[in-house]
Amino acid sequence: MLRILSKGGAEAPSPDDPSALWYDLESPTAEEEDRVEAILGINVPTPAERAAVEESARFYEEDGELYVTATLLGRRDEGPFVSGPVTFILVHEKLVTVRQIRPRAFDVGQGRASARIGSAKTGADVLLALIEGAAERLADMLSEAQHNSHDAAMGVFERDPAPDLRESLRVLGRIGMLIALSADSLSSLQRLLAFTHSVCKKHGVDEGKVAALERDVDELERLAETLLNRVSYLQDAALGLIGSTQSDTLKALSLATIAFVPPTLIASIFGMNFVGMTWFHEPWGAWVGFLLMIIAPLALFLAARWRGWF
Repeated sequence: MLRILSKGGAEAPSPDDPSALWYDLESPTAEEEDRVEAILGINVPTPAERAAVEESARFYEEDGELYVTATLLGRRDEGPFVSGPVTFILVHEKLVTVRQIRPRAFDVGQGRASARIGSAKTGADVLLALIEGAAERLADMLSEAQHNSHDAAMGVFERDPAPDLRESLRVLGRIGMLIALSADSLSSLQRLLAFTHSVCKKHGVDEGKVAALERDVDELERLAETLLNRVSYLQDAALGLIGSTQSDTLKALSLATIAFVPPTLIASIFGMNFVGMTWFHEPWGAWVGFLLMIIAPLALFLAARWRGWF
């Protein structure tokens, strides 16, 4: 899909309209890519080039144009959050974006980034508005993850571990996955901003805003790292409590073994009916058997308590 916006955030009447400021290619067809390439005289990177992770493939200049790619969080259709590359191309004071996902910052008319995009006068302004919107969205997600991890901690440490901790582990796993995706996106944005900062004067990008965004993204990276450590600690704690619960269960089974296995063994011996074991057939033989069935588990129980096994 090709979406073309002019100054003020309005839809441009045609692709070659002089007022067109932002060409947004979302899961574009070959025909849409060819049309944008013909109008602006650029080479839109292929999906394989956009997915590359090396610096030279993600951040470069070509014929006076700026090509930068970041890994951002978004959605495909209405599914869960996924990460994917988003390429930004600055050419002749216009911006071209190429993506397969739907980051919230790209929703013109919704959210805080929309006002900044509406007031943009150049493609560089739109670029900074989109990056700032992406950083703000990541900050919101980390804040939500921080709140959810606090709730999960209450579930781990303040509830009976037996019925609830498996669900707590699932919740912590989802939180950790989202934080890890956010951290990856923030790292990618940090690299993009560092490269853009080095060439911003050549492409009309506000150096002060780039520096401010670098500081914000750096702080968010540190927060993401802290949250990852917290979630890892909570997962270890939950697993430890599950292990403790399993240990208690094994202790209960051990008590059952002490109580029933020795009497079963004695009863089996008495049931052998060997000819040489004549006292088994005496009138007092049964009472000896019953007495042994009581003494044997009691002796084992006292020995286990003396050794501190439970």
